Amino acid sequence: MAAPETRGAAARGEEDCEGDRGEAGGVSYEDSKDCILEPLSLPESPGGTTALEGSPSVPCIFCEEHFPMDEQDKLLKHMIIEHKMVIADVKLVADFQRYILYWRKRFTEQPITDFCSVIRINSTAPLEEQDNYFLLCDVLPEDRLLREELQKQRLKEILEQQQQERNDNSFHGICMFCNEEFFGNRSVLLNHMAREHAFNIGLPDNIVNCNEFLCTLQKKLDNLQCLYCEKTFRDKNTLKDHMRKKQHRRINPKNREYDRFYVINYLVRLPLHNLKFDISIDKILLRAV
Repeated sequence: MAAPETRGAAARGEEDCEGDRGEAGGVSYEDSKDCILEPLSLPESPGGTTALEGSPSVPCIFCEEHFPMDEQDKLLKHMIIEHKMVIADVKLVADFQRYILYWRKRFTEQPITDFCSVIRINSTAPLEEQDNYFLLCDVLPEDRLLREELQKQRLKEILEQQQQERNDNSFHGICMFCNEEFFGNRSVLLNHMAREHAFNIGLPDNIVNCNEFLCTLQKKLDNLQCLYCEKTFRDKNTLKDHMRKKQHRRINPKNREYDRFYVINYLVRLPLHNLKFDISIDKILLRAV
């Protein structure tokens, strides 16, 4: 859907706001609860799930701009500034890429005001200074169902990956502290580091994407960074002495980067309909800038 259509939808939303819905309008739960007549069709690439996850970028919902997967914030900033679109609780979307692709398709089929609440800012100012923003959130049953389906699909994929790793006996890894090589199952290396070096990252059965996890930790050590306090040091010996003396042979529990390597983080989620979100456009714009 092209950007000009978005602005056209904004004009329609402004007209709607003059009616019964007041200054903040859009789709309501009662209006849309019966709109889903068949199961959601989640977007897939021709190569299936793996190919989609390997895609290097995510498109804007409205235009042809693309952003790298690891620059999600830039895409959100772009949509706020250029298209006046705000997505609530983005961090709770299990698969951001599929979520964006789904709504990109849906917005070509129906007007944006069929899905989004319209938030008017500067409502007491002259008409030419007023502006409308569009809020996409799980108050809309279709959005809530999409988020739930994406979460279920991601959990299924993670559990399959975890089971594959638990049964894999072709693992090969090197201890980060003594350089001893290990072959067979990943648990051999993890148990060795816990027993011999007091470096415990959790039970092997609780970890997923273990190779990526170990590579992430090794890269930090190669950059002379302590895994716990995350300070950097001038050489490896100084780093090793620091981690041993300070008992910093553990990961920083406050670093959210590690969350994706623990299965429990895919199991425990707050119910989407109980969450509150900040719809202060002024704050959103300040964060975006």
